Amino acid sequence: MSEISRAIDALLEARLRQLPAVERESARWKTLGERLDELDTALTDLRLHTTLDPDLAASLTVPQLPEMRAGVAEAADSFRTIASRFTRTTVNLGVSGAARMGKSTLLQSVSGLDDQQIPTGDGIPVTAVRSRIFHSPTVRRAELEMHSPESFLTEVIAPLHTALALATPPRSLTDFAAWNYPKPTEDTRRRMLFARLRDLQSALPSYEHLLTGGVTSVPLEEIRPYVAYPTSEEVEAAGPGGVRRLYAAVREARIECPFPHEHVARIGIVDLPGLGEVTADAEQRHVDGLRNEVDAVLVVKRSSETSSFIDETDTAGMALLDRVRGYVRSTGEFTYVVHNVDPDKPHLAEALRGQLLHSLNDGEADRFFTVFEADVRDPEQVGREVLTPLLTRLADGLPVMDAEVLSGTRGRAAAVRDRIRLHLTDVRRVLDQVGRRAGVPEEVNDAKADQLRSGVAKRLRVLVAELAAEANHSADPGFVQAVESAYQGVLDWIDDGFGRGAQTWQELALTRMITEGHPADFAGPEFNRIRVEISRRFAALDDFFTERITDAWDRAAAAVAAECGALFSEQAGSEEADEKAGGRAVLSRLAELFEDSPQPCPGLAAAVHNLLDVRLEYRTLLYPRVRPDLAPLNLQVTHPDTGEEMQHVAVPLTEEGAKELYGIFNGLAEQAAFRIQKSLLREAAVPAAVVHALLEQFEDTLIRSGTSAQEFRRFVRSYRNDLWPEEFRGIDEANSRFARVVRVTKEIAALTEREDIAEREEEEL
Repeated sequence: MSEISRAIDALLEARLRQLPAVERESARWKTLGERLDELDTALTDLRLHTTLDPDLAASLTVPQLPEMRAGVAEAADSFRTIASRFTRTTVNLGVSGAARMGKSTLLQSVSGLDDQQIPTGDGIPVTAVRSRIFHSPTVRRAELEMHSPESFLTEVIAPLHTALALATPPRSLTDFAAWNYPKPTEDTRRRMLFARLRDLQSALPSYEHLLTGGVTSVPLEEIRPYVAYPTSEEVEAAGPGGVRRLYAAVREARIECPFPHEHVARIGIVDLPGLGEVTADAEQRHVDGLRNEVDAVLVVKRSSETSSFIDETDTAGMALLDRVRGYVRSTGEFTYVVHNVDPDKPHLAEALRGQLLHSLNDGEADRFFTVFEADVRDPEQVGREVLTPLLTRLADGLPVMDAEVLSGTRGRAAAVRDRIRLHLTDVRRVLDQVGRRAGVPEEVNDAKADQLRSGVAKRLRVLVAELAAEANHSADPGFVQAVESAYQGVLDWIDDGFGRGAQTWQELALTRMITEGHPADFAGPEFNRIRVEISRRFAALDDFFTERITDAWDRAAAAVAAECGALFSEQAGSEEADEKAGGRAVLSRLAELFEDSPQPCPGLAAAVHNLLDVRLEYRTLLYPRVRPDLAPLNLQVTHPDTGEEMQHVAVPLTEEGAKELYGIFNGLAEQAAFRIQKSLLREAAVPAAVVHALLEQFEDTLIRSGTSAQEFRRFVRSYRNDLWPEEFRGIDEANSRFARVVRVTKEIAALTEREDIAEREEEEL
């Protein structure tokens, strides 16, 4: 692979790496457009509500909304187009130029095709359909995208009617076939457009069956009539049925064939209709064919007796390409000129060379536009003098152009974003006034908030008193039962030979002692295993702790929900759903309501989250207190009298010794389990005390924190209709409409903030 090919592969891979970010931006702007549509609807609904002050209703408008929506749609489309650009697996070169300049001949020299696939001709335009040609070392194929009847009438016939100022264009092929077009006029352009309409009309039977709207494949050798106008000979030889015009049914052709050049594995050629061709929408079709679909354009200019100068068609064509390059800053990086030199007429070539130097580059070679010179009939010369230097230039220049296109698009999008933010601020200002004036007097809100806070406080105080009484008992019966159950489970496991059976355990011990010549190699790991297993089995107390904390959540949730009217049942769907979900789900939903309130209540939300974040576990609450009870279950222990380290396992290496060792382990394990049981039972009051302390802290934080009263008032303002639906039913609808506008404005603000994040990420890259 050549250096140029490797560089092209690298830049295409770099494009793919940028694709996810561009697709995210496209999706974000699409979503932003949807939210602006929703905002328009929501504002209209709110303005029409009978309870809204007329002056405020008149202020709840965004006159610039249509302009903003159009800008957002343009931004979304621009990012979508860039995504298409970055998805391409080829570097695409557009080839253009006026008729009879050698454009088709250049295409033949680049692609290796001939007149049967890319026709050439003198005196008349020959290219009728835009073609895309791609290098393929193994495939020779032509795929044709066909017009449907609708697209044919819309994209081919309607523009001709518009250009000729005719009546509403035909709406069916039958209407088109029967249309009576007037006789030719003196105006040359109008005469040519009418001639084109009559040609298409008279030839309709030859291509009507092809208007399928699908894609069809034809052999390359048969493609000419599908992409080119009929020759003069074909027109003259046509019988009573007229000449066939199969090209009229084709929207676009895709051709794959092996190119006769190096560096072209990832290259595509786009054959564009000629500049200066007399069609109703030639300029727009040219722009559409170039914008973000090609990475560079070759404009072919031929030196001949009639074209060795720059004329109005050339000037208009170059100006058109200058529009097409969009955000690419350098014209010369996007547009290149191919001087089609006739070696037999050097004087003509010299004349055009001077014209190009003076008119395009202000007297300095390649100052604005790079000019390649080649006899386009010579494929070898085209490869050497055009393709190789062009691809070398693009290998370095395309990443820069990509960055300029992306930066320019983001800059344009940023202007739209800033305009949205500006007018969103105006909407929020009016919404604040609506929120202050609408609905119920503030003193009523405050009274209801005080009522709710006091009601919740009373119920939580009763709950805390109940938990205090439970904590004052000498022992929690449930905890005692859980400890006894875990203790019995440990004893059963010990009696079962530590989970292996007594006989198996002794046989394993004897084997290891004889093999290693001492009992320590077996006893050390076995002490570790037994110690860990006993601790693990007592960790079954976690089930008890889970029940206790779950019960605490249930009771706390019931106390709060009892004061909140229909709020929770409406959120969850029904009281049965709340009961099935449990206290944790109810409290979680309460925290969400505090956080998502139009007037947020962070202190109240934090109180609920702190309660839900608590974990009661054996290993953190009680294990540190019983850990010393496991100390004797080690191979090396401390002598109780001397304080010296010693091994308390020494038995003969016999069956009797293994039996003795089993007895030692059995006794030590049972003693450890017994000590743990006693230690845990001494802590029987701890779980209830902990739960009491947790709920007391929750009640204190929820009711008496510094912001509690203020946040309860915010909460009531936000959910008053849900808390007491019967009392405030009259303003339900207004509040709902108001809340919808608030929600949509928040979503729009969040989307524009994510645009800032995307820009910062791009700057960091």
